[in-house]
Amino acid sequence: MRHAELNYLNKNEAISPYYPLPKKFQWGIGISAYQTEGATNLGGRGPSIWDNFPSSKIKGGATAERACNFYENYPIDIGMADWLGIENFKTSISWSRILPTGRGKINREGLGFYDRVTDELLARNIKPWYVLYHWDLPLELQRLGGWANRETVNYFLEYLEICHRHFGDRIDNWIVFNEPLVFVGAGNFLGIHAPGSVGLKNFLPSAHHVNLANGLGIKQLQALGANNVGSSLSFTSIHPVDKSRGNLSAKNRFHHLVNHLFLDPILGKNYPLDELPFLYRMTPYIEPTDMNAMACNPDFIGVQVYTREVVKNHWFMPHMRARVVPAQKRKVDTTSLGQEVYPLAVREILDWLSEHLKDLSTDLFITECGISKAETFRRHPVNDSYRISYYKEVLDSIKPHVDSERVKGMFLWSLMDNFEWAEGYTSPFGLFHVDFDTLERNPKKSAFWIRELIGRCRNPL
Repeated sequence: MRHAELNYLNKNEAISPYYPLPKKFQWGIGISAYQTEGATNLGGRGPSIWDNFPSSKIKGGATAERACNFYENYPIDIGMADWLGIENFKTSISWSRILPTGRGKINREGLGFYDRVTDELLARNIKPWYVLYHWDLPLELQRLGGWANRETVNYFLEYLEICHRHFGDRIDNWIVFNEPLVFVGAGNFLGIHAPGSVGLKNFLPSAHHVNLANGLGIKQLQALGANNVGSSLSFTSIHPVDKSRGNLSAKNRFHHLVNHLFLDPILGKNYPLDELPFLYRMTPYIEPTDMNAMACNPDFIGVQVYTREVVKNHWFMPHMRARVVPAQKRKVDTTSLGQEVYPLAVREILDWLSEHLKDLSTDLFITECGISKAETFRRHPVNDSYRISYYKEVLDSIKPHVDSERVKGMFLWSLMDNFEWAEGYTSPFGLFHVDFDTLERNPKKSAFWIRELIGRCRNPL
């Protein structure tokens, strides 16, 4: 990693010496196993559903066979997080690196790899936060039905117990699932992510079984003695195209699908059946004790927000009777994913969650927050001023929730450019640029800004 010049801030990017973030606000950074590790055929790892997903469905025909090669470069990458001043490091454990077929014999080489990662983090006084499922189901379990197969819940709980038994003496912070709505919806309804399944016949059982695994998994880790356990859920701020009755109803339906479906069941509430009648078709998969079994008391909820969606009533759209108005048609600024650039979405979701959870003392962590646009590499540091502007707006807007101490910290997404699922390598979210030919890492302009910001927060003038 070469050193770039520190004289990079223009007048609008300068950090106020009185930037309003308390010293105890926790800063984190995130990556995930499949997006960064590579080494898909090394160390005894078994194949996951993403290894089997056709590269023709991924932009540029990309694969994660090498990705960022975090498997070998983890000391460099953890050193980058340390240079930023980050105190919390979130990554996931690859289920198929621990259990190559998802069950049965344990792969000791896989445990050894995460031992080395854990030791490197702790040696630098960085707290590991391990996500136990970030979208990479072992392929053998998918061949048995995947999340649509209720038995996958039991296999998942066995995997959790193995991980806690091995790492629990060093790991305090556990995230059971990352964004269930995304991997269930994109992978088991729309078919645009692995495993590529489509239709309600896959979505409904998968959604329920993931909710069941989530609640049971949180309770199991707590019972085993884990200190801080939760799950990270994706949320989206939903706006109607106008305030007509039909469009407000459409907004309400979308809101309950994307913001309630994977939150309410683990909090002991029912599925939003009144708002989404098609969920009644889930009944055959729900056993009499399931709703009580999945209800739990997470130590925290991870909040992941990237944008807002504008929706309108549409009677001919099946199941939802509503549709999203694409950001491009609304002629607004968009990201490389085609989403609207809308920093206020984070604040809007926190406002809603604070009201929705007002009777609970559950902590909130923003466990992913980031933005990606096409970036042209000419020289170091990459000029990603748009990312600095985005983070400034987010941090300014969430100040009331930070001051009230409901929001304990924020994990930036992500440490470095990586494999962005079906987007391949076309959506660079990283604070560090990665040359995917040489795998050289270099800090972008935003990395210097974040480093200075964290330093100012810890040592205010």
